[in-house]
Amino acid sequence: MSVQTELPKEKASLTAMSLHAVVKGKDKDTNQWNEVADLLTVSQTGSSFNLARSCEVGTLISLLLPLPAHMRCYDHEKELYRVWGLVQHCSPITADAPKNFYIGVAFIGKDPPASHKAHPEQFYRISGVGENGMWSVTEWKTPFKKRADIRFWSPIDLYLAIVDTKNGATGGERTIAENVSKSGAAVYTTLDVGIGDRVKFISEEYDFSGLAVVCNRQTGDDGRTRLHLRFVDNSFPIAIVMKTAEMVEQV
Repeated sequence: MSVQTELPKEKASLTAMSLHAVVKGKDKDTNQWNEVADLLTVSQTGSSFNLARSCEVGTLISLLLPLPAHMRCYDHEKELYRVWGLVQHCSPITADAPKNFYIGVAFIGKDPPASHKAHPEQFYRISGVGENGMWSVTEWKTPFKKRADIRFWSPIDLYLAIVDTKNGATGGERTIAENVSKSGAAVYTTLDVGIGDRVKFISEEYDFSGLAVVCNRQTGDDGRTRLHLRFVDNSFPIAIVMKTAEMVEQV
């Protein structure tokens, strides 16, 4: 199976290769399972693949795969690369084959959190980016509700312009979307905008321009401020992103 690999632009261009991984996890009764999966997409920060079992969003699984050295964050000299992933998306591939599932994971590092060993059923969510460039996670108390729109964790360059604010601020900036869906995005910002303000999201790469409302403003554990945007007059062309990005849902 052909795999589309996604790398930061400054490190490598998009290439294709065939990869498979041994995927391991534990079910609700803490029984261990493993399955060999063909990877659909893979990058330094995440992957997607099909499994014959479902995986709960927010739980952890491990992958063992022969990932090329230039795509690794550690263990560059080893034959196989073991990495833990947070399940971000799980859905049946087709209605006719409910026992086959599309899985998307975000890579969190070589080792799981300490709490995972004692409680493998523990739920987690992404809390930022670690010093190693991989996703950081924090514990979460309850299972996650499925989102209406899948979010793609693929950095997108854009220009964010202020349209209307309560405090009369003006201006704009070139920045990056941390993730994007058909109906919204999470965008890094230094602009003086708040909840309810309106901005313009402009992406030359995807030939997209859309008005958005700020639904939330948060500063993550990495110290960076993010705006959570909802598009109000246009839908982002997710079909184009699907061709190159790993499909993992924010939780």
